[in-house]
Order: sequence, then C-alpha cells, then structure tokens
Amino acid sequence: MAETDRDILELFDENYNTAWQAWDPFFPEAEMDMRFFLGDQWDESEKRSLHDEGRSTFVFNRIRRVVNLVTGYQRKNRLSSVVAPLEDSDQKTADQLSQLLMYVMNADDGYQVISDCFGGALKTGWNLAGLHLDYRDDPINGDIRFTREPWNGFIVDPYFTKMDFSDCSYILRRKYLPVDLVASLLPNEEKEIYEIAALGWERDDKFTWLPYQRQGSGKDYMSYSEMWRLRWKKQPVIVDMETGQYADWEGDDEDFVRLKLIQPTYELISRQRQYVQLDVIVNDQVIRKEIDPYGLNEYPFVPFVGIFEPESDQWGLKVQSLIRCMRDPQRETNRRRSQMVDILDSQINSGWIATEGAVVNPRSLFQNSQGKVVWRNADAAPGAIEKIAPAQIPPSMFQLQQQFDADITEIAGVNDAAFGQIESANESGVMQMLRQGAAITNLQDVFDNLRQSQQALSRKALKLIQTWSPSKVQRIINELPTQEFYNQQFTKYDCVVQEGVLTDTQRQMFFRQLIDLQAAGVPVPPALLAKAAPLQGKSEYNEAIEQMQQQQAQAAQQQQQVQSDLIAAQTDLAKSRSLEQVAGAKERFTRSVANLGLEDERNAQAVENRADASMKRVQTAAEIEKLGLFNASTYLDIVERLDRLEKGRSDELKQEDVEISAVAEQVQQPLPSEQQPDGVMK
Repeated sequence: MAETDRDILELFDENYNTAWQAWDPFFPEAEMDMRFFLGDQWDESEKRSLHDEGRSTFVFNRIRRVVNLVTGYQRKNRLSSVVAPLEDSDQKTADQLSQLLMYVMNADDGYQVISDCFGGALKTGWNLAGLHLDYRDDPINGDIRFTREPWNGFIVDPYFTKMDFSDCSYILRRKYLPVDLVASLLPNEEKEIYEIAALGWERDDKFTWLPYQRQGSGKDYMSYSEMWRLRWKKQPVIVDMETGQYADWEGDDEDFVRLKLIQPTYELISRQRQYVQLDVIVNDQVIRKEIDPYGLNEYPFVPFVGIFEPESDQWGLKVQSLIRCMRDPQRETNRRRSQMVDILDSQINSGWIATEGAVVNPRSLFQNSQGKVVWRNADAAPGAIEKIAPAQIPPSMFQLQQQFDADITEIAGVNDAAFGQIESANESGVMQMLRQGAAITNLQDVFDNLRQSQQALSRKALKLIQTWSPSKVQRIINELPTQEFYNQQFTKYDCVVQEGVLTDTQRQMFFRQLIDLQAAGVPVPPALLAKAAPLQGKSEYNEAIEQMQQQQAQAAQQQQQVQSDLIAAQTDLAKSRSLEQVAGAKERFTRSVANLGLEDERNAQAVENRADASMKRVQTAAEIEKLGLFNASTYLDIVERLDRLEKGRSDELKQEDVEISAVAEQVQQPLPSEQQPDGVMK
C-alpha cells in the first residue's frame, strides 16, 4: 500500500519526537561547548552576581588554543584519498578513479568540508558531511557537491551504533532557506513552491537549536526538511552455480526460463537489498518522494565524530566534543584569575580608618587615583587617620592557577610538545618532531574517527562518479573509461581507498610519488621528473632542459663518432696484421712445396741409387755364390729386409710432408671479414 502525504507527515513527527526524547540532553551540552570555544564561559547567574558586586567577568580562553592546535595540525597535514588496486591488472581503472576523485574534491573544496566537519566535531561533538548531485550546471550527469550539516541541523535514530550509519533507521534534517533557493533545489516544482510560500507558515517546535528558530524576528524563510529512511526489499538474483557469480535479475519468470535453456547452470534466488527513501517536506507539505535518488543504495551522509561511545545509555555523554573535558578547569581558571585581579585592584585603594572630622574633605578618602591628596584638619590628633593594609595574594593561589592551566591541556591529551615548545635550546628539529608525534598519539582515537569518516565519504563519491557518462569522464581526464570503470563490484572487491599526500592536482601527486620512489632507491629518469614537476614558469624551465638535452645529445654524438673512428682504426690494423700473417703463411707454404719437390727429387735419386745398389748386390751375390761362401737366397733375404726398412722410412717422410701441406692450406684460408654475404671470397 502506497504511503500518502499524510502518512509521511505523521511518520516525520513520530520519528522526530522519538529521537528528540533521547537526544534532548545532548543539545544543551553541545551548545555550551560551542559557547566555551567562542569565549562565553560564565553562567548567567554568575554574570549577574559579579555585576552586582561591581566585579568583572574576565575570560582567559585557553580552550580555543587547544582546539585550534588539533584542527590546525589536521589542516596542515591533510591526507588525500587515493584509489589503489588489489591486483596489477586493475591499475588503469584505479588510476582513472583516483584522478576523478581528485577532481571532485578540488572542484567543490571537499577537503575543506572534511576539515570543517572535523573542527565542528571537536567543538560540539559531531557534524554530518553530505554529498549530492547538483544538476543546475550539468543537467545530464550532475556535479558532485559537498555540504556540512552542523550539530543543530539534524537528528538521527538514537539507537544506531555504527559510524557508517548502516544500522541507522532514519535521518532527519532541516534548513531555513529563501523561497528562490528552495525553488532551485526542486526543479519542476517551482510553481508549487511559490504557492506554498504565499500561504505563509508558523514556526513549529522542531529543530529549536537552529539560529533561525532562536531569533524571534527576521525575514520569513521557508522550512526545507528531509526525511531519509533506510529500507529493505526482496531482490531476485541470478546465480551461476558453477562459478558462484551473481547479478540482480530485472526480468520476469518467463525470461528466466528461456535463459535457463541456454545456460542450465543458472538458478534464480532472492536476497534482501538495501535502499533509501527520501521525502522532501517544505513548510508542512510533502513536495517530493524519491527512491534512492543518487543511486547509492545508502545514506549520502557520513558522521564526523569527536568522541563516540555507542554502548552508553546517556545520550548527553554518548557523543562528546574535545571541549567537554576542559570546561571545568577553564571555568576555575577564569574564577581564580578574576579573584587575583580584584585583589590587585583593591591594593590601589584598600580604604581608610578615620576619626570623624579628622580630614578637611571626607570625599577624598574615596578617591583611588594616583597622586591623590587627603587634607587632614590641623587640630586632628595623631593616628586619627590610618590606611587599611591591602590584602596580599597568597603564593598558593599562583600555584593553583598554574595547575588549572596545565589541567586544560593535560586532560585534553595535549602537552607542550604538541605546541612546538622545546625543552632546551640544544634540542634538534628531529627530536622536536618525534616529541610532537608522541603528543598527538594521545588523540589517536580522534584522528582514527576522522580517517574512517573520510574513507567512507570518498567511497560514496566514487559511486557517484561511476554514474557519469563516458563523455564527461573523457572531458575531465582526457581518456575514455576502461571496461571495468562502470562495474559497481570493482569499488567493492577490486580496489581500496587509501591515504595519500594531498596536492592540488593529480600531476602534483604523481610528482610526489616519483620523489618518494627516487628516495627509496628506485631509478627515475630526470626527464620524467622535470615533466611532472609543478613549477611556476615551467615553460622557461622546459626550454632550458630541452637546450641542455640537445647539447648533451650533440656531445654524445661526437663521442660516439670518435669511438666509431677508433673502432674502425683498430679493425683496419687487425686486417693488416691478418694479411701479413696470411702472406707469411703463403710464403711458408711455398717453401714447403719447394721442399716437397726437392724431397721428391731426392727420393727419386734414392730409388735410383737403391736400384743400382740392388743390381750391385745381385752381381755380388753371383760372385759370392761362385766363391761358395753361402747360399745366394740367404743373401737375397738380407737385401729384402734392408729394402723394407728403407721403404718404411720413406713412407714416414711422405706422411710428414702431407701434414705440413694441410696446415699450409688452412693458413691460406681468408678471414671472415674478407667474405661476401653469399660466402664468396672477396
């Protein structure tokens, strides 16, 4: 059953009354914290009492110093939000999201809003940081805008326990705006807005801590209220039973039956899906009802909390500012110093003890100016007029005052080291930085809350960035989005939001990262550093770098030419030596051939000599046989053995000649540099 406008108005009143009953003790405490920061540190009853006594209400505001220290430290050391991939394959998509997130934060001062919310949380307890899409300049995609909601401009479900509002049932907020501004926030509803404004409206009893509600008179503004509700519904989901992948199913049962015929592993189940509903109420009329207007499926708000203890049942203590614990010592400091000032003032005119008629003009006894004269009567007795001794400030009061001053900083968790005060003149700057870091450790829970809130706000901004068209993405980062850019699961599973050094642009962040890599010992090209450096007058620097690079290139070219000439000379020298060696080898080969010819001639002569010797042996054998010394056959055997020995010696000499010839032929082969590409000798 659809909700009617009457149902929405009744639910708004019911939610507000429930939340107000719980949060009612918080608002006076938060308002007092803000007054202490601004210097209004005396109760009204104390002011009236001191005024009746003729005393002043001095304020020595040491609280502001402590708060400004913490907020100043955060502003000076702001950290940016950077998208880091969980796998290397997702680096390109993460880089694109980081660049767009940097653009969004700088375009609408997102980091300034974060610092303002953090400062507001330290002063009052908490603030809300909100973001929305503004379609006034870009009617298609919208521009992401950041807003800060002060402590008195919203009220939430008092039973939430998580900092991301994931268990918060509703959030109510209100602003008082001019009619033209309300009409600009609700396009297509302008006519109805002006009609409602013409009817007039009496202020109700809601959000009474807003400045507009506390001013009895002033220009008539319109009440612009929003009720955000966290709701749940059943969502059909198609699941691949083999891979476990799933996606929301927007079709009907018949469509799924046809799909299952193609993919039998698909099954259809249901899950509880979270979404938010927005109801806009102007004065006392419902103007707009929207389901998940920004596509976040969650609240577009992030709480920035100073101190948050969700398990406490005292809503005045559950959310606290940093000032809360410093109020009592600050109040005592003001009282003690006011008393000491009164004592000092009383010493100027502590009073007189005078006999009646002892002075000429009794009114002179009441004067307290410097150089005053009191005329005494001539017949006045000695001692008829005496000055009352002034009261002295006890030394213990000064010690007590110092203790109260020290309590303010010590109770807040801040000491002198955090203020940059050194203990000795010889202390180094490094030691001072270490002492400051140790001092800030006392406030680590406060900075952890800040870090958690900033990461949550950055994740919501990334979801809104993923709703932009590719043309707008390309216009900002000068490149088209990747395939994974519009995957809503990418920001959930494939990347994380980390802290980085805050710079004005992505180029400056890239330069800082290069410097960090270089400091870690990773080689970084100087040209890349020069290109990424955020310098004023960078064009002149680039021209000087280009001229220097040209000179270096020319010098390198000349050096390379000299090196080439040297290598060529060495090559020619090597060729000359090789030719000389080849000529020597040829000469030795020629000599070897001549020696072989001479050896053949000698061998022929030896054969001829052996033939003559054999003939002579035969003749000798015949003659011996005639003489009858021994058988001729025996003599011939001896001759054959001698011949075989001589023949073996001759074969060995020929084998040595062949080996010498082979070596000479190898020496005669040309060098590799003397061959053509086809293997033919030059």
